[in-house]
Amino acid sequence: MDLQGRKIAIVGAGIGGLTAAVALERAGAQVCVVERRPELVRVQAGGGMHLWHNGIRALATIGLAAPIAEFGERGAAVERAEFCSYRRGLLASWPVERIGQDLGAPTVGVSRDQLHRILLDAAGNCDLRLGSECREITSGQRPRIELADGDTIEADLIIGADGLNSVVREYLFGRSPARAAGYSTWQAIVTHSDLPSSPGLFQVIWGPGARFLYYRLADGRLYWEGQFAAKPGGSDPPGQRRAAVLRRFGEWGPAVRQMVAMTEERAISRLDVYDRPPLRTWSRGQVTLLGDAAHPMTNAIGQGANQTIEDAVVLARLAQKQPDWPSALREYERLRVPRTTSMVRTARNLQRFNRWRSPAACRLRDELIRVAFRTVALRQHTKDMAVTFPMSASA
Repeated sequence: MDLQGRKIAIVGAGIGGLTAAVALERAGAQVCVVERRPELVRVQAGGGMHLWHNGIRALATIGLAAPIAEFGERGAAVERAEFCSYRRGLLASWPVERIGQDLGAPTVGVSRDQLHRILLDAAGNCDLRLGSECREITSGQRPRIELADGDTIEADLIIGADGLNSVVREYLFGRSPARAAGYSTWQAIVTHSDLPSSPGLFQVIWGPGARFLYYRLADGRLYWEGQFAAKPGGSDPPGQRRAAVLRRFGEWGPAVRQMVAMTEERAISRLDVYDRPPLRTWSRGQVTLLGDAAHPMTNAIGQGANQTIEDAVVLARLAQKQPDWPSALREYERLRVPRTTSMVRTARNLQRFNRWRSPAACRLRDELIRVAFRTVALRQHTKDMAVTFPMSASA
């Protein structure tokens, strides 16, 4: 299809929504992004993420490789990944830098707000409507969004990029509760002149009923995350969150203890983790989903945002290659549903390790990680990172 002049409405101005906006706008479409939050700073606040090789390869196809590469040049590039036991030390390691050289794309650690700003700058010509809540969607050859303020947006295509509790998904497939993963996370970004970690290192440490990971971000910062078995809805006493983290992870080595101790109390957030069972289809008529609205997954394999980016880039190119919207959406689902379903299931299976507590179970987990992460998991990871997109790098 020729997208010149076609109007596309995207619900959600997070990473997926803005990536889709950039890709579609650069393909010639007129893009309107509807975001219910009144301020963008509330859309992607805090938190770190890995842009793995596949996410960077996808961003490169829409002209965003250069700003991401700058982060790597400023100390955020990942050179090696280490998988450890808190008592038995190193279990397995991956040569992330070499894999990146083979694939032509590095891996970098970025904060979510850093990536969000890059995408927002790149999507500068789209119609961004903040504080606009999607109230209802009407199907048809040109579907419509009814906003809470009474305004109506008519478009050739509506994309739901509105996250775990997507209103667009609810419109398409009905309401259903998200599925608790069985663990929660503490996370924080630390700025300090003497961080106890080596640049280029991404480290994951497992212990009884918990997992801790950390890596460097640009500008000398560090992101850490402590995951622990818990039922949803838990909380920490006011002003005692850092103390709670130290009680849980303080004996996991001096580096872990130091980075938590140097973190400001207010910088630590606590989140429950959820996913949803995979869907077989994401579309109805000319309304579709991407990212967490389509395939929310746990953070056990660090692919949630990367798969969201892939969705957006692939959908934009297929809209140009296919003769009409039904053909484009069928091909989009054919390419993306199996891949993301596999990721959801892998993340769900791996996160079970976070809940193993007994000494016998932990020894078994350590041995599984030692064997599998050196062989099968490394091969699968490299294969997943090498995914190619139906587009040229100059698109």
